[in-house]
Amino acid sequence: MKQKIFLVLFMFVLFSKLFAQEIENRIDLKSLFLLCLNETKQKSIKDNNLIVQNKSFLIDNQRLVNGLYSQSNYNSLVVLLQLLYTNNHILKTKQSKYLLNSAIYEKEEGLKDAVLYAISKLYFKILNYEKQLELNTKRTEILRDTIKLARKREALGIKIDEDLKALKVQLRNTSVDRIKIFEEKNKLKAQLETLVGRELENFNLKDYDLSSSEFTLHNESLVFFVNSKRKLRRVAGKLTKNYINDNVELYIIQALLDSKRQKAAQDDYTKELLRKSKTVDEVIKEHKKTTNNKPWSSEEFDKIIEEKLPLYKNAKVTLESKQNKNEVENLKLTIQNKKSKINKTIFENLENLVSNYKTINNSKISSTNAKRNYKFKKRVYEKGDISLDSLLSAQNSMLISTLNESSATYEYLQDIVAIFYNCGKIRAFAYDGLKYELENSVL
Repeated sequence: MKQKIFLVLFMFVLFSKLFAQEIENRIDLKSLFLLCLNETKQKSIKDNNLIVQNKSFLIDNQRLVNGLYSQSNYNSLVVLLQLLYTNNHILKTKQSKYLLNSAIYEKEEGLKDAVLYAISKLYFKILNYEKQLELNTKRTEILRDTIKLARKREALGIKIDEDLKALKVQLRNTSVDRIKIFEEKNKLKAQLETLVGRELENFNLKDYDLSSSEFTLHNESLVFFVNSKRKLRRVAGKLTKNYINDNVELYIIQALLDSKRQKAAQDDYTKELLRKSKTVDEVIKEHKKTTNNKPWSSEEFDKIIEEKLPLYKNAKVTLESKQNKNEVENLKLTIQNKKSKINKTIFENLENLVSNYKTINNSKISSTNAKRNYKFKKRVYEKGDISLDSLLSAQNSMLISTLNESSATYEYLQDIVAIFYNCGKIRAFAYDGLKYELENSVL
């Protein structure tokens, strides 16, 4: 009796240690984000690739984004930097330096956020492959169980040679599939290691579901706040307004626009002076027509030159003024387009969230029905009333519907990351303070 008690206690301690070790070796999205934010690797966007430490990661945007995880958005910020350099003469010295530093800082921080977004996409893809590995193991178990069912059919006088042969082929294919899934998962994990700057071979990624606190606001699913068109428009409007108010790029463009408008006003004043002023030739003719017709003293001539020459030096002001006014219009359109795109992006992100939530519910119903159907087919196959193909078809439907449910869940969670990212708050997954700000912004 004592030996049994000792054995039970020993097994309990052993499994407790193993469970603790598994938890200890589990890494979550927050930890990966913090690791990445502490990295100082060079980053850029080129040819629709995110470049980190000279390694390329294809930008596969299935969702609209406001940040730099987009070649066009990155190009837009680079052009803005060039505008600041070329328009340095119309900006006040201190303002020019401040705006330039702000743009450079925005580029650096924007690239960090782009890497965080890329990490999240890899994270959920890896979780999806891990789910496929689980289902692959389950499929192997089901096939072995089916072999046992086939042998029971043999007792009913049913020939099972062809069934056994087919099941063995299925088992081999499942093993091959497992190798492929494992290889794809490891490829993605290697990419993840590059982005976070740490080896993750001995770590398992923490799994998430709809109730995970990282993906809820005020302990409610985000979809709860946008489950009607009225709510969706209200939340989208709030998130858009907050993002626009905090957007550094829009602030810089507005500052450039204001400076351009001031320059345009100055150009109009100079043009008016030119229009009203006499030319040097006209002044000389007037002097020749005078009765005294005395030659100018050097002081008189210098005075005329001093008055008129600056206007001639600015004779190109008309052309510059026209160009400047065109730039003013372009900057106004740029601001309007950016604001419109921000609103559209956030609104569509929220719509996708609602759509994927519905997909999850539909997948759950489909999964439940598929499991029920498989149990029924399993019973009738054992009795010899249906063929193996019919049973395998039911098995595949059950496993595929289960995978679809998981995939829809990860798509939904990725939608939430995209919303955080497009509101400029993707770091809320790393810092609780930002999460609190975001929670308050949707109320």
